[in-house]
Amino acid sequence: MSAERPIFNRRDDRLRRRKIGLAVMAALAVLWLAAASRVHVNASWSDEAWGYAAFPLFGEAPKIGDRVLFEPPDGIAARVPYLKTVRGLPGMAVTLGTDRTVFLDGVAVGRAKTHALDGRPLAAIAPGVIPDGHYFLYADHPDSHDSRYAEIGLVPRARILGRAVALPDLPWIGLKGPLVGPEDIRRGALPEAQR
Repeated sequence: MSAERPIFNRRDDRLRRRKIGLAVMAALAVLWLAAASRVHVNASWSDEAWGYAAFPLFGEAPKIGDRVLFEPPDGIAARVPYLKTVRGLPGMAVTLGTDRTVFLDGVAVGRAKTHALDGRPLAAIAPGVIPDGHYFLYADHPDSHDSRYAEIGLVPRARILGRAVALPDLPWIGLKGPLVGPEDIRRGALPEAQR
C-alpha cells in the first residue's frame, strides 16, 4: 500500500513555492532598480539627507515638484550631482524683478543673491521663456546654487540623472543628515565648484 501525501501538504507545498517565487521576483526587482539607479552623497547642508538614489525617469518628462539629481554645467566642475526641485517647465516665462527676485509665470520663486558664500559675484538668470527640453530647477535654501543663476541656468533634460529619493540615516556607520555645513565652505573645505 503506497502512502499518499495528504491534500493539505500539497497545498502547503504550492503556497511555499509561490512565496519563494515572489521573493525571487522581489529580489530581482531590487537588483534591477539598484543597477538602474545611482547613489549620490549630499554635498550640501541645504537638505536633511546624507545621500540620494537617482531613479530613472523611464522617458517621462519631469513634473513640477519632482526632486531630481542633475549634472551641473561643465564649467562648474562639480564633483557631485546637484539635488533640486523642478519649479519651471518648458513654455513658462522667467522674469527678474529689480531686486533680483526671480518669477516663473508671474509667481515669485526666490531671490538671486549678488555673491556666493565664498565672495564671488553671481549673475542672475536672464529673463525669457523656458525652451523645450529644459527645466528651471530650484531649492528653497537661500544659498542654493540653482537655476536662479546664469552659471546654472535652465537645465537640459539630458543632464537630469533621475528622480531623487532620500536615503535613510545610518548612524551606526556615520551616515546621518548632511555631511557638510556652511562652515565647511567658509573655511575652504569644499572645492570652489561646490560653494
